[in-house]
Amino acid sequence: MNINAQDRLGVLNTGTEFRFQAGLTVFFPAFNDAESLPLLLERTFGTLQRVAADYEVVVVNDGSRDSTAEVLTELARIYSPHLRVITHAQNQGYGAALRSGFLAATKEYIFYTDGDGQYDPRDLERLLEAATPQCGLVNGYKLVRNDPWHRIALGWVYNRFARWLFRIRLRDIDCDFRLIRRSAFDPAALRSTGGTICLELVRNLELSGTTITELPVRHYPREHGRSQFFRIRSLAVTLMELFQVLMRLVVTPALFGPASSETPNPREPLSSRRVAFILLCVTLLSVLAYSRALALPFISDDYVQIQLSRDFGPMSGWNALAHNALYRCRATSIILTYWIEQAFGTAPLYYNLASLLLHIINSLLVFALGFWRVVGWRVSALAACFFAVSQRHSEAVIWFAAVPELLVFLFSLTSFLFWILWLDSPRRSFYGGAVLAYLLALLSKESAVAVVPLCVLAVLCHPERPFRRLWAIAPLALIATGYFAMVFLARDTHLHFQDGTFSLQAPFLEVLARSMAGLLWIWGLVALLLFSTRILRPLPRLLPIGLAWMAVTLLPYSFLTYMTIVPSRHTYLASVGLSFIVASGFLAFRNHAAVLKRQWLIPMLASVIVAHQCGYLWTVLHRRYTFRAEPTEQLLKIARETKGTIYANCFPYSTVIAQYAIQIAIEGPSKPVFEVGPEAAKHPDARNFCNAIVEGVRY
Repeated sequence: MNINAQDRLGVLNTGTEFRFQAGLTVFFPAFNDAESLPLLLERTFGTLQRVAADYEVVVVNDGSRDSTAEVLTELARIYSPHLRVITHAQNQGYGAALRSGFLAATKEYIFYTDGDGQYDPRDLERLLEAATPQCGLVNGYKLVRNDPWHRIALGWVYNRFARWLFRIRLRDIDCDFRLIRRSAFDPAALRSTGGTICLELVRNLELSGTTITELPVRHYPREHGRSQFFRIRSLAVTLMELFQVLMRLVVTPALFGPASSETPNPREPLSSRRVAFILLCVTLLSVLAYSRALALPFISDDYVQIQLSRDFGPMSGWNALAHNALYRCRATSIILTYWIEQAFGTAPLYYNLASLLLHIINSLLVFALGFWRVVGWRVSALAACFFAVSQRHSEAVIWFAAVPELLVFLFSLTSFLFWILWLDSPRRSFYGGAVLAYLLALLSKESAVAVVPLCVLAVLCHPERPFRRLWAIAPLALIATGYFAMVFLARDTHLHFQDGTFSLQAPFLEVLARSMAGLLWIWGLVALLLFSTRILRPLPRLLPIGLAWMAVTLLPYSFLTYMTIVPSRHTYLASVGLSFIVASGFLAFRNHAAVLKRQWLIPMLASVIVAHQCGYLWTVLHRRYTFRAEPTEQLLKIARETKGTIYANCFPYSTVIAQYAIQIAIEGPSKPVFEVGPEAAKHPDARNFCNAIVEGVRY
């Protein structure tokens, strides 16, 4: 490259000899490099004496186990006072050696290369000639890599992968032949102890906006020792560090923006690239958490759901559906189930895929709550990530019979988002969208009435206090009133009023309190505990908003009588409030870690949360759902081998489920009959279909 004379940091003596005028520190990380260091330093000092006016040389002995220490003692005597030696008592890793070298440097410009002698320090002159006041990094790239073929192949893969993953433009990340202007970066920001420190260094320099220049340099075969990087243990450590650096430098900033001790601005705009990255993260986290459940068979009431879709799903059955007091409130799920069967048959995989797809969409809707001013994009991004992997509402995602919960969430949150947009910009289209989505929510589940108090909450929390717009909630409230009036008037034929599932006399406050405590366990309670002890400073309003959201959305289910706590599947919408609390706690923790300058704690905490949620889903809950599916799977296995009657002395579910399972899964006109009870138990072939997870009455 051509550089103007006035831009140079060196001058030409007698018109031919270059002399670098700025201060220069040259350092070498060394580990078991006793044989290569003498020639390396001889060439280094020969070059510096000729081209540098103010220089120092530092060698970092990273716990070498050969004679490196003795060799350096002799070399320090020869090259005193320009050579300093820093010694690590034990080997701390390449990254630690680089950090020690950077911290020991006292000059404005820092050059480093490895102590193994594979680079020629005489090429430093070309880097010095290319340095300008605007240039923060002059980086070499290998003209030809002189290494064994396996190192060349691994290096090529690592370089390409790292450049793509971290969006680094530098062509050769793995070339440790660098001249850096000290003021262009902060050595204290480097955290890695291994080879991934080069990724940190280069990415931080690129993000700083400084000018970067690249020049070709010579690379020689390694004559002494063995590379420490290309060993199985080193590669494993590097992969772990690569994940940590990715979380710290790419994922965390993309989700939450720069770390700050100040309260984040909830209205901070998002770039399209950041939005795309968050959408990808939420999708991948959803798949990570719930992909194992795709292989599960149908579970008990799934067969009822399919049979209902056959009865009411076709257009010819919609009139009967409209007159059914219970199932017209689940019309969307019944029709969706019918469409899935028409398209894909009765293979469980497609129904499980549908549930997972709905969960991904719903998780993305949680991210869209960033439009809500009191929440903002940073909170909504993390809330969506936590919601995607949360195991608290797993039943709604894994059990297809709970698909009404996914659909009522989809339409309720869509209605709420339109309401939020209407509060900020009162357009008819936004209000119409809120009403239409609300009607679809009511056709999905009775709990959709929670949208009305949520809309009131949005008005009360709005920074402009648009209380006059509360009148716009009246149509939604009237719709809800008429909706419940129809349900109540049909109570004589409504299944849930007749089977004791639902009761207005239920101890709903006690159930609500117990359910909120159960939903908060464990990460919600951790966040509340840290806030209550003032270790973390809460984000304004988010804690009471999260608790209010949970209470409002759990209340309709608190009148159920068959459990003393709201079941997992019914906490799906309430989990948004939990996600607000966890997100608030995580962001406050992140700001606290930034003040303490311990940013490494952030990806560690994120990894622990994801590992805890996914690990529990993959092990404990997966085993539980497998056991819940086992009775019907065992029944169908026998049904495929039996043409007569199947007798049982214990079956944990209703006989209707057994009959539907046989009807749906067994092909052919001749299907076996299922009997369970005292008389069936007397039969010598009576079988036990119960297990440790799902128990029933034993006859």
